[in-house]
Amino acid sequence: MPEIGHIALFTAFLLVAGLGSGFAGGLFGIGGGILRIPIFLYLFPAFGMDPSEVMHIATGTSLALAIPTGFRSASIQHRSGNLEVPFLRSWIPPLVIGVVAGVFAARVISGKTLSAIFAIAMLGIAIEMLALPKHVRIARAVPGHPVRDLLAGSIGALSTMIGVTGGAFTTPALTLCGVSIHRAVAVAAAGSAAVASVGTLGSVISGLGVAGRPAWALGYVDGLAFIVMLPAIIISAPQGVKLANRLSEEQLRKIFGVFLIFVSADMLRQVFVGF
Repeated sequence: MPEIGHIALFTAFLLVAGLGSGFAGGLFGIGGGILRIPIFLYLFPAFGMDPSEVMHIATGTSLALAIPTGFRSASIQHRSGNLEVPFLRSWIPPLVIGVVAGVFAARVISGKTLSAIFAIAMLGIAIEMLALPKHVRIARAVPGHPVRDLLAGSIGALSTMIGVTGGAFTTPALTLCGVSIHRAVAVAAAGSAAVASVGTLGSVISGLGVAGRPAWALGYVDGLAFIVMLPAIIISAPQGVKLANRLSEEQLRKIFGVFLIFVSADMLRQVFVGF
């Protein structure tokens, strides 16, 4: 068992990470998984976690932390009248199927490969934020079945494999297809709740009995990180939102895009060159 001092120091770092990721998530308006995963990938190995299981535990823990915020955001969007229920009924089932596929894929893909996939996905989001013209459209409406099913399923699978809830993929994908930003964000919020819930359950089941996990882990979910970080995220996120309201959307996109480029580059360096 880890020493008390070791656990206390780990807990302190988790608290700081929760406050920082919650604040940044509120500031940039994008799911905290994009911010939490890099933090976990630096923090977990520093405290002795098995390197081969770090990415799996990081993704499972990140998804678990997203459940409360995902359902809260979906509820707010529903009360605001932005959720189009008929569209959601056709979007959620293939999204969930994708999540299940992502859970099974993550079981057979190495942590190093998952890290590379995450870094490349984040680089793509950064390019979209920095280079893609605002309000650009590639279609007048979201494609029908089966293209829509493939799109939702792909987002679900990719999101689950890299520990995010998919909002950063869903919103730009739908706006490119002519969906208004408010409707797109509402669908992303509802989808995030589904991805986080099903993905967390899959992470718990997949990680049961796997060696190299912390003593306090439930499957691939780090219980200590969840307990410590969740209240910190809830407290700090509104403060990030307040600051975001003082900055322009263009400023936020540029700041976050540059941040993602640096994170992606460093993660790819670790994957291909080493720490």
